[in-house]
Parts: sequence; C-alpha cells; structure tokens
Amino acid sequence: MKLRTFMESCNIKGESENFRSKQSNVFFVIICSLYFVQGIPIGLTFHAIPTLLKTLGLPLELISMVPLAGIFWAIKFLWAPLVENNWLGSLGRRKSWIIPMQLVMVMTLITLAMINVTEQNLAIVTLLLAIISIVGATQDIATDGLAADHTEKSQLGLVNAIQVSGIIIGMLIAGPFAMVAFEYVGYRVTLLLLAAIVCVCLIPIITWQEPKVKHSSTTAKASLLKFFKAPRATSTLVLCSCATLCGVITMALSKFILVDLSWSMSQVGMLTGVGHLLVMLVGCFIASNLIKRCGYRSTLLFGLQLVMFGGFLWIAIAEDWLLGAWCVWLTSVIVGLGMGFIAVSTYTYSMRFSQQTLQPATNIAFFQGTQTFGEIVFSSLATSLAGVSGYSSALVLGIVIALSCLFAVLKSTHYRHWSDAYND
Repeated sequence: MKLRTFMESCNIKGESENFRSKQSNVFFVIICSLYFVQGIPIGLTFHAIPTLLKTLGLPLELISMVPLAGIFWAIKFLWAPLVENNWLGSLGRRKSWIIPMQLVMVMTLITLAMINVTEQNLAIVTLLLAIISIVGATQDIATDGLAADHTEKSQLGLVNAIQVSGIIIGMLIAGPFAMVAFEYVGYRVTLLLLAAIVCVCLIPIITWQEPKVKHSSTTAKASLLKFFKAPRATSTLVLCSCATLCGVITMALSKFILVDLSWSMSQVGMLTGVGHLLVMLVGCFIASNLIKRCGYRSTLLFGLQLVMFGGFLWIAIAEDWLLGAWCVWLTSVIVGLGMGFIAVSTYTYSMRFSQQTLQPATNIAFFQGTQTFGEIVFSSLATSLAGVSGYSSALVLGIVIALSCLFAVLKSTHYRHWSDAYND
C-alpha cells in the first residue's frame, strides 16, 4: 500500500514537472517571437535604410539624422508607468499592450513599403520609422514586464540570452538580409514581407493565456521616481548605459567603411549579418553560461576587452594598415562576440535588479531606455564625427568609453557587488 502511494506521488510529481516544462517552453517561444519583432524596426532604422541612403549617394551628415527616428526607444521610460498601471483584465496585463502595438507596426510597415526612399521623401520615411519605433518601444515595455513576471532567477541568464538573440535575429532579417533582398526583390516587396512576418508572430501571444501575478494586484502605482530610491540604481544605470557604446559605434561605422572600400550593399549586408550579428547571437548563449560560472563582472570585462580590440582593428582597416577580406571578417567576429557578452551581462543584471521591485517593467525600461539613448546619440555623433574628421577619430571615441567602463568595474567601489551579483 505504501509502495503504491509512493509510486502515485512520484507519477504526480513527474507529470507536474513535465507540465511546467511544457509551459516553460511555450513561454520561451512567446518571449523569443516578441523580442524578434522588436529587432525589425531596429534593423530598418539603424542598418538597412541608412545603408540604402549611402548607396544612393546621400552625405553622411544627412544620413546621421535617420537613426534619430529611434529616439523613442531611449525615452520609453517616460510612458512605462502608463503601460505598467493600465491594462484590460480580460486580456491580460501585458497582452493588453503587446497585441495592439504589434498590429500598428504591421500597418506602418505596409505604409512604409508604399513610399520610395529618396532624398525628397526622407522626412516621410523618417516619420514612419519613428512611428514604428514608438509602437515597438511600447511593446518592449510590456514584453520586459512579461519576462520579469514569469521568469525564475535561475533562468534569467537564459531568458536574457533569448531576449538579445531574438532582437538580433529581427535585426538580421530587417537589416543585413533586407539589404540583400533590396537588390534581388526590391524595396517594396521586402517591406511587405517584413509586415507579413510581424503579423505571423502575433499568433503565439494571441493564443496564450497570460497568468496573473501577485504584484499586479497591488495598489501601489509605478513611477519613475521610485527607480532612484532603489539601492545601487544610479551607479548600475550609468554602467549599463555606457558599456555597449564602443560596440555600437564600431558596428555603425563599419558599414560605411566597407562602402567606401567598394563593397556592394549585399556584401556589407552579409558581413554585418554573419560577422557581427550572427556571431553576437553565439556570444549571447556563451555569455549566459559564463554568467552562471563566473558572474556578471567577469563576463562584462571580457566583453569590453573584445570590443576594444575590435575597435583598434577597424581603425587599422580604415587606415589601410590591414588589407584583405579575412581581416574584416576576423574583426567582425571579435566585435560580435564582445557585444554579445556585454549585452547579456548588462541585461541580466538589470532584469534581476528590476525583478525585486514592484514595478519591473518601468525599471527595465529605465535601464534599457537610457542605454538606447546613449547608443542613438553616440551612433549619430560618431557618424557625424567620421564625416568631419575621419573614421579613426570616431572609433577612438568608442574605445575611450569602453576603457572607462573597464576601469570603473575594476577599480570603483560602486561596482564591487557585480563580482557576486549572480548570488544576490
């Protein structure tokens, strides 16, 4: 009798674990599809459209204004409390925002497909890219909240690797692969295909029932001021905002360097896609395992050293000190790995920080918003600086920022807790 009872309890436990495993797998698919969609406006705004404009002969000073359409990713924290505090109970706290925003993105992509990308229409194109950025950023706020609500601490590294990887894949599709598609099927067909992909990605979240979480019923309202009341908030915010800048600057300028070296748009797209983004994808999953073994600090330091080294190599390529396609590919691999390490380490820590508060979506939006703001501003600044004083000067700017972050993590008392943050 006791043996049978024991066996039944084991069976129930096994079935429960299998159910949780299946639910977890479904959740990971949903998270991946949502972050994938967010990569599409980023790929268009920061990669495909600027490179297309460069091939049309527009000056860098004018092209540098296009990435500013993505400024809404940087200031999304301004309306994050609105997203956190308001929702339809029948639909779900996060789904209430995710589904409408994704539908608006589909319609805007279709509209963008109808516009010819020329210097005369640049203002309209930039406006439509800005609309896509607004709805994408709003969807991101809700998605980050969804991830923080339903992810255990032990899975944070994996979820953030999925987050960064999903965004990278979206950037690959809408950036480098779109550049290649422009030459083969045309601009309009490419944009319509992107709209169809975003529409298909709605299916998993529509068919999923969002569970309720304990803190969603609290009477306390989210606000931006509460972010700064949390311990270590400001110092962590500064580090997370600056750590990615060297890689972003290097990646932004590398496309223009290659165009000036007479690479075709499809060649630049393949290099950016495989050499930078695809390698960054690999770096994300390496970083998620490294965080478990060595912690956030070691992972971040390794990533900073890689992107700095890659920055020096790009200077050598721009100055014709290094010649040959193999040098370009090797440099891209180094930078891509470094960016993957930096992204996952900063994203994982910021999500862990936010997960311990009552307003996770707002706090994550604050972290990522300021990080994106720095990336947009310095990407545009570096592009303008390259047009005035050359690529090397702009690349040095990124290297100096990365070096400052490296010394801050090693020497500053503000970041000692990063050594054992994974165990906090």
